[in-house]
Amino acid sequence: MTDDRLDHLHEVGRLLWPAPLEVRTGRDVDDVPVRREYLLLPSARRPRLLVPRERRPAAGAVRRYGVGRGRAARWQAAVLAAGLTTGLGPLLLRDRVRLVGPGGAPSIESHLAEVLGTDVRVSLYLGAPRANRKPVLQVLAPDGRTLAWVKVGVDPLTCRLVADEAAALTALAATDLRLATVPRVLHSGRWNGLELLVQSPLPVDPRRPRPGWDRVVAAQAEVAGIGAVAGQPLAATAYWTTLRDRTDRLPAGPAADELRALTARVAEDCGDVPVTVGAWHGDWTPWNTASDGDRQGGALLVWDWERFGSAVPTGYDTLHWRLQSDLVNSLADPAASARRCLETAPATLAPLGLTAEAARATAVGYLTELATRYVTDRQAEAGARLGDVGTWLLPVVGEAVGPGGR
Repeated sequence: MTDDRLDHLHEVGRLLWPAPLEVRTGRDVDDVPVRREYLLLPSARRPRLLVPRERRPAAGAVRRYGVGRGRAARWQAAVLAAGLTTGLGPLLLRDRVRLVGPGGAPSIESHLAEVLGTDVRVSLYLGAPRANRKPVLQVLAPDGRTLAWVKVGVDPLTCRLVADEAAALTALAATDLRLATVPRVLHSGRWNGLELLVQSPLPVDPRRPRPGWDRVVAAQAEVAGIGAVAGQPLAATAYWTTLRDRTDRLPAGPAADELRALTARVAEDCGDVPVTVGAWHGDWTPWNTASDGDRQGGALLVWDWERFGSAVPTGYDTLHWRLQSDLVNSLADPAASARRCLETAPATLAPLGLTAEAARATAVGYLTELATRYVTDRQAEAGARLGDVGTWLLPVVGEAVGPGGR
């Protein structure tokens, strides 16, 4: 059966390399001029990464692919990168993608070369089905150095997210963060009907150890301190008013209708609990965070700021890190993971100074926020693994605010 990611590659390929260029996959050499050749890793049956055929850019792309993943994935990436560096990759990796067409035809590579003022190669990440799936490009020099990262908006949702991230990085550049280093905006704008954000690369090294939990929480607390306001009852915050408005605007449907009812029940159950609201990353996970090499302190390297928000209850980022780690790294049962998120919230949020009552209210609010995001983005319709919130998030929130919930 054809992998959805391969179909996705052909779809975005037509946007990134528009006519008269053409993206062709396969092992046989076509009887047409080949402008650029790529390796499809690990294979056309399980495509995850598209890298240039040249050994140095290919090795640079694969080496970076292991960052933020488990030890086995990092080891596999390191071994594969070593093989590509020696030039063995094209002999062992037979599945190719060929860009064919005239040499002067416009493409994402020619545009990025103009933006960055130098010759470039690109590597393309092929993600799993999600409503917010978008092309993410690693821009490489011919010698394998990473020059930039590029996000490409291809539809209304992803275009909005890409533009939001550009605005977030611009705003963060004006702050005095000491514990988190974020990319710089090198370029943003439209090209071929697409929304582009070109970001500076962070000095990520997959050989460095993962940052410790204390460093992560400290950096999250610093971000939460941006514009922080303390001591407001949850249901009286501007954040909760906005969340309620977002759920009210959702089209009618089983998940949306249940979510609206739950939002009212959450306000009744824990809306009087005082919370502090401040900024959050919005999707802070181990796979978009790396150590700068200093085990004792210093700033973490943090990217993927497209969900950045300026006013949510302090602790949302910390809960998100724990929940997503449980869901993705441990492949845990989603409903069980959500319940653990609630049960362990007092211990998880204690380093931020939250009482047990405030931690519980924050966790209930966070799960409600996440469900609202998934329903708003239509993740279930996009085929996302966790998109059907009616099977995991909504039941857990319902249990928490039902009879005897507090």
